[in-house]
This record gives sequence, structure tokens and C-alpha cells, in this order.
Amino acid sequence: MVRSLLVAAVAAAWVLFASTPALASPPPYYPEVEWLPAAENNYEVGRSAAITTIVIHETDGTWTSAINWFRNPRARVSSHYLVRAFGGGILQFVAESDTAFHARSANAWTIGIEHEFYPRLGIWHTDAQYRSSAALVCAIARRYGIPIDRDHIVGHKELAGATHGDPGDTWNWSYYMSLVRGCSAPRAQAVARSLRTVADHNHVPSADLAFGNVSDEVLLLQWDLAYLGFIEPDDVSSGGARFGPVTQGALAAFQTSNGVAATGVYDEPSAGALVRSLVAAPIDAAPLDLDVGAESDGVARLQAALQRLGYIDVVTGYYGRITADAVASFQRDNAVQPTGTYGAITRMALATRARALPALADVAPTPAETLVPIPPDQLPALLP
Repeated sequence: MVRSLLVAAVAAAWVLFASTPALASPPPYYPEVEWLPAAENNYEVGRSAAITTIVIHETDGTWTSAINWFRNPRARVSSHYLVRAFGGGILQFVAESDTAFHARSANAWTIGIEHEFYPRLGIWHTDAQYRSSAALVCAIARRYGIPIDRDHIVGHKELAGATHGDPGDTWNWSYYMSLVRGCSAPRAQAVARSLRTVADHNHVPSADLAFGNVSDEVLLLQWDLAYLGFIEPDDVSSGGARFGPVTQGALAAFQTSNGVAATGVYDEPSAGALVRSLVAAPIDAAPLDLDVGAESDGVARLQAALQRLGYIDVVTGYYGRITADAVASFQRDNAVQPTGTYGAITRMALATRARALPALADVAPTPAETLVPIPPDQLPALLP
């Protein structure tokens, strides 16, 4: 009897342990989250695909009704998180390492976040809810390397085959995404600062790169070589960050043209030659380390370059959501991590692309500029 009780106690303890998020505990940069496990029938243990997307939901019910629904074993539905309208509190029902039942065929590769919303009882989205949810999304994106964009942070109704219409028109996507990007800026800056570059020349990677390497330093080297004309920009954007035969051949050609042993290995002499070459060919691009919230002439220069390349329509000098979106789009097109933040690699890619454009003075004149001037003595005869 005692043995049976002991076995039962151990089993109960294991069930309790397994129902906590300890098996997939969040990193310390997550916002404060309370754990309240969903009924076991309402989710599936484990994942069958990598997490790539975050799905935004609305409850169409109260905070309490959503909790009761996810805890009801007959419901067969759940989400990973629920964010309260008043105060922005966050409950977690399903560990991120497990599959919540929130988005049908997309469950395997998504994380679902429900937001309390019930206008019939006067429960609308609040600023506290937006900010709390944005902090959570930013942390999840950081954990799994999910891009901060609307291709990877989506509404339930935007999923293929969705039968739900949430979130509705009252969900402010523009404001919400600006909050997500704002909290992700420190992450993007940290990524940029971790790039190893030559002292006082942060547009040139540190030495010690060779065939087979895959890193941000390789991508910076590739864009440097593309800027100098030793590699095709499209070759970089289609296969960047990997030191393969194309990069090796471009580097060897650069080494030969600069009196460095053509080893195809990026060493100290090569780094020195690269610094000299780039100093001799000044980079017409905005300075480094620009991100959301900045306001300067450098931002205006960045916007002007993006405008010439067709990524933005206006030049304001302020780095807001529109600029972050434009930078992220440019980054995606050029094999750069789409952080929306402007750093060394983005600078060299932008300088390379802009350099390929015709100079403004070379642009064909407009029809107004091709009109033949009329002699003054003929003007009276032409007037009505």
C-alpha cells in the first residue's frame, strides 16, 4: 500500500512538473508571464516543424471566458498566450515547444497569441495590451530568429484556409508593428555591434576568413568586393554570407590587383589593402548605426538612397516605421538579415547598388528641357 502511494505521488509530481514551462523555459529577456496550463486535450506535445511565424488572434470574449475555454478538455482549442486588455497581463497556456490548437494547418510552425477583445461588453484593445503583446512578440522573434515583418507576424484571418476574421479592422497593425520594431532595435544594434571589423574602419571585416566560412564578416567582405567591382552584386544577394568559389575567385583577383599574394584567403595583408582601396573610393552612403527614432542628415541621406532605388517615396530625415520597412525590404533583397536597422553590411550593399545607378547628371533630360527656345521677337505673333 505504501509502495503504491509512493508511486502515485511520484507520478503526480511528474505530471505537475511536465505541465510547467520548465521544459522550455523562456530566456530572461521575455516579459513577465504567468503559467496556467491548458487542458491536455487542447494541445499536442512537441512540434513537427520549426517555429517561423507568430499569429495574432482576438478572443471575441472576456479574459475569463478565454481561460475557461482553454482549460475545458472538451474544447480542443488553445493558444500559447493570452494578453489582457486592461493592464496587459500575459498568461501562457502551452509551452512554445508544444503545438497549440489555434490555427488549423498552421499549428505546427506558429505561435498563437490571443488578445482579449469583446466590444459588446466595452472591452477594446488598449495601449497597455498593444505594448505588452509587442514586447512578447519581440522576445519570441529574438528567440527563434523570426524576421520582424508582416510576412512572419500575421493575423489569424491571413493564414491560408482560415475561417476566422480576426483580428478585425479595429486592430491597429501600423501602431503595433512600430512597437514591435521599437523593442527589437536593441537586438538589431547588438547584432550589428558584434560584427568583427578592422579598428577605425567598420566597413572592412577583420582578417582570417577562408573557403567554407559562413558569417556576417564574409557577407561584409562580399559587399566590399562588389563595391570595388570584383564580384557581381547579384551573386552576393543570391548566395551571400558563404565563402565559396565565387568569393574566393573575387578575392584572388583583388589580391592580384593590389600587390598581395593571391592566396584566396582573406588575411591581414588583404584587410590592409581593402582598407586602402575603400578609402581611395569614398563611400557615398549614410554613416553607420541608424535605427528607429533617429533624426539627422544621415537619415535623410539613407532615405534619399532608398528613394533612388525605389524602396521609399519620401525623404524626411526621421527614421520611423516607413524607413524601417524600406530598409528591411532592401535587406531581404540583398541577403542581409532584415532587422530594419542600418549597419555596416547594409551600408556597403546600399552603396554598391546606388553606385550602379546612373549619375543624376547622366539622366536623360525631360521633354521640357528639350524644347527649342523661341526668339523674343517672335513671341508677339504667337500670343493670342
